[in-house]
Amino acid sequence: MTNADSTIDTARKRASEMAGTAKDYAAASAEETAEAARDDAVDSADDVVNATRAARGEFEPGSFEAKALRQIETQISNVTNRLREKPVDEMLDDVGAFARRNPLLFLGGAALAGFATMRFLKSDDADPEEHHAPDYDPWTGSAQDRGGRQ
Repeated sequence: MTNADSTIDTARKRASEMAGTAKDYAAASAEETAEAARDDAVDSADDVVNATRAARGEFEPGSFEAKALRQIETQISNVTNRLREKPVDEMLDDVGAFARRNPLLFLGGAALAGFATMRFLKSDDADPEEHHAPDYDPWTGSAQDRGGRQ
C-alpha cells in the first residue's frame, strides 16, 4: 500500500467516524427537542384540565354541562398520563404505525392540527385592531384607497 492509499484510507475512516458522531448528535438533539415539546404539551394539557375542572364547578353537579366537562377532563388526563409514561421514541413508533394503518386519517389529522395551530397563532396577535382598519383588505393584506378616504 502506498502512502497515498494509506492517507485516503485514513481519511475515509475519519470521515465515517465523523458521520457517525454527527448522526448520534443529531439523534440526541432531536430526542431532546421532542422530549421538551412533550413536556410543554403535558404542561399545557394540565392547564386545560385545571381550567375544565374550574369551569365544571360553575355548573350544577349533575347537569349536562358538568358531565360533559368531566368527560373532557377525564380524556385529557388520560392522554397526558400516557404522554408522561411513554418514552418519545415509542411515541414516534406508535405515530408511524398509525400513519401506515390509517394514512388518510393521519393526513387529515395533520392538516386539521396545522389549521388549528395557524388559527391559534393568528388569534394570539398582539394588536388585533392593527389589521382591522377601515381600508384594510384581508385578501391582499394591504390598505386600499377607497374613493379618496385615507
